[in-house]
Amino acid sequence: MENKKLKIGIQYVDNMPDYSWSYEWEKILEKKGVEVKKINFYDTNVMEQIKDCDGIMWHWFHSPKDKMIAPKILSNIQLNLNIPIFPDLNSCWHYDEKVAQHYLLSSINAPRIPSYVFYDYNEASKFVNDTEYPIVFKLSVGAGSANVLKIENKQEAQKIVDKMFKKGIFPYTLNEFKNENNHKHRIKEAIRYIKTEEYPTPPWYYMMQKDYVYFQKFLPNNKYDIRVTIIGNRAFAFIRYNRDGDFRASGSGKIDYDINKIPIEAVKIAFKVSKKCKFQSMAYDFMYDNDKVVINEITYCYSDKAVAECKGFWDSELKWHEKQMLPEEAQIEDFLEKIKRK
Repeated sequence: MENKKLKIGIQYVDNMPDYSWSYEWEKILEKKGVEVKKINFYDTNVMEQIKDCDGIMWHWFHSPKDKMIAPKILSNIQLNLNIPIFPDLNSCWHYDEKVAQHYLLSSINAPRIPSYVFYDYNEASKFVNDTEYPIVFKLSVGAGSANVLKIENKQEAQKIVDKMFKKGIFPYTLNEFKNENNHKHRIKEAIRYIKTEEYPTPPWYYMMQKDYVYFQKFLPNNKYDIRVTIIGNRAFAFIRYNRDGDFRASGSGKIDYDINKIPIEAVKIAFKVSKKCKFQSMAYDFMYDNDKVVINEITYCYSDKAVAECKGFWDSELKWHEKQMLPEEAQIEDFLEKIKRK
């Protein structure tokens, strides 16, 4: 199948975020002579719109709206219309869901941070009474180190358990959890609600998290994490130093591209997991558990600019290629090849 005959549908709406991959996808596809069909996947007749496409690409985000709708639409395109999609279901069903990733990584015996999920209040309470501290509590959702707390003792942990099983926690509000003046904030929000009838939680945060707790072992002495991004047969990597006075690295913006600081074991593990799980594209966050490299989280969605600044990449044979590359270019190359093989 010649490229000039291909038609790729991509998500493209007026209010798309600046960091959407769709802008680069469009330019790269048109440069390759591929017809681009701009689609708003929220249109009621979207299934009719995509039937003449050879492939579908949608850089969907961790907003409640995308998370609610994208998997439903993409599942039907891949499974029922047999049209190749990016990201495919293998790559994105667990996106922005740390609990789902917990089960995925556990099922394939991937080296990872010891993690614990509880859906029963009594079992969770027993765990926090018996475990060692500090530990890390995470909501299943959230990016850029959001919705993550370091818990210092069982009193704090039990407070989290009580909250999650009784009232729940809105995402992106955890910073208020340890705030001793949180009651003042709540009073202000209550007054605003009474006056305006505007719910105090912004729409981005509306998906209440409740009736589970997710804990991870706290790994001390990690001044940075290691981000390895696998796109097909390419591994891009850099380290991210922790935020000032914090144990978290994601979202710090403190990136170091020195490849000599990248443990090759992390690259090997990332390639192995991506091959086993048939991921099109996946970013892995690694940390050290003593001297062992372990996976913290994974995500199909990542900063294209950060990857593009890498000086090169390893292939699956661990050969280094001194070549900078837009991740969107690598994604397009692999996706077009997949369509040709269909």
